[in-house]
Amino acid sequence: MKPTSTKSSASSAGSEETLELIPTARLSLAFCILWFLANYFAMACLQYTTVASATILNSTSSIWTLLLGALTGTEKFTWKKLCGVLGSLAGIVLISQVDLNSHDESSNNTRRALDDFPDKTSYELALGDSLALLSAVIYGFYTINLKKTTILALPKSIHMPTFFGFVGLFNTVLLLPLFPILHFSGLETFALPPNAHIWIILLLNSISSLISDICWAYAMVFTSPLVVTVGLSLTIPLSLVGEMIIQGRFESWIYWVGAMIVVGSFVFVEREEKHEEDEADAEEDLGEPGPAIVIEDYDEMQDGSLGMERRREESPMLLGDEEDGTER
Repeated sequence: MKPTSTKSSASSAGSEETLELIPTARLSLAFCILWFLANYFAMACLQYTTVASATILNSTSSIWTLLLGALTGTEKFTWKKLCGVLGSLAGIVLISQVDLNSHDESSNNTRRALDDFPDKTSYELALGDSLALLSAVIYGFYTINLKKTTILALPKSIHMPTFFGFVGLFNTVLLLPLFPILHFSGLETFALPPNAHIWIILLLNSISSLISDICWAYAMVFTSPLVVTVGLSLTIPLSLVGEMIIQGRFESWIYWVGAMIVVGSFVFVEREEKHEEDEADAEEDLGEPGPAIVIEDYDEMQDGSLGMERRREESPMLLGDEEDGTER
């Protein structure tokens, strides 16, 4: 199946005509559960497995996005894209290995605050890894699903703030009954934040998450699900800059090599997508060939001219008389 070009969806997103409120709410309702499950499993896995393992497994979402996109016709599978995705994953693995090995490098010049991960059984580690991998699969699925939703809405565009506002509203209404069940069963006890500092952290994280999701959705409309998914890995090298500026921490050179691989893989995948989009736009600009009737008329005109010349050669006197008669 031929992948859909992002040219039409991007131009539609920039237009003023947006999808009506009721259809937007319906799309949000179909999307909200996938969004919740992907985020829930990404957080729940941290209870059972290490941050390094969770980071690696969650980053496989780019592979699932490429495969699911190729199956649904949203993405075109190429070996170059696969190499770019695997390169990004290799960089993340390298960074995570630095985190794992840093426990045994107390004499190293690297200054990094690490919390000792509590001992877990093999079953708990396997459960955490499975939850992280499941989160990656669901993320790839709902990314492709949202892209296809924006394509189906054409020529109208989806107003993303309204869309995600409905996602939050539906999640609140549908999941609110789980609060007393989880609380009284003891599976997850509910408690309010203990102080104003925690309230501020929750408020800032909520606002930043909303802005991040909206930017992510618009980026996917203007580019592709694969570019956006690989681009999320850029949070790792950007966190290095944040640690240096805010906390004064400096990582080892291996950490920076892994970060550079992640950035290079993103640039490589983005250029591959841009190349495919340019080819698709060129094919659209060429258009269909002109109607055959024009060629036929031209052929008839040529045949008529040849016939006239033949008649001139065969009957020069007759044509001369006709011309004289015309002059008279």
